[in-house]
Amino acid sequence: MTDQRLDELTRARLGDLIGYHLRRASIHDLACFASALGDAIKPVPFTVLCLIDETPGITAAEIGREARLQRANLAPMLADFDARGLIERRPDREDHRIQRLHLSPEGAAAVAGWRARVVAQEERTFGALDPEERALLVRLLARVWRED
Repeated sequence: MTDQRLDELTRARLGDLIGYHLRRASIHDLACFASALGDAIKPVPFTVLCLIDETPGITAAEIGREARLQRANLAPMLADFDARGLIERRPDREDHRIQRLHLSPEGAAAVAGWRARVVAQEERTFGALDPEERALLVRLLARVWRED
């Protein structure tokens, strides 16, 4: 099949599907993320560490709800962060069964460095969009996933 024929089929069928464009954008974004951070950290663990950074004292259950992660997937990730010295677990003041999560100083430094690299990569990736277009894209995408 020629590239022109494939382009015609894509425009005729896939080109009208929002999900197709979301997947293409997601694949592109993941490749850009990998380009920025290499093997340093993957997107989901980065998200979890950012949630801990932005919400000191968050619980694992709260992270699971916010990031839509199952406990079975989150628990080993948190154990890995703990073993690497990236997070600190502190007991809740009222219910000592609950552990509040905080970044360690090492974790805060790592997240700050990774975030700076991701922000720089996003500038390159989304540089064709002006600030208003970026804000609109974020609002529209958030409406889709928040209504889910």
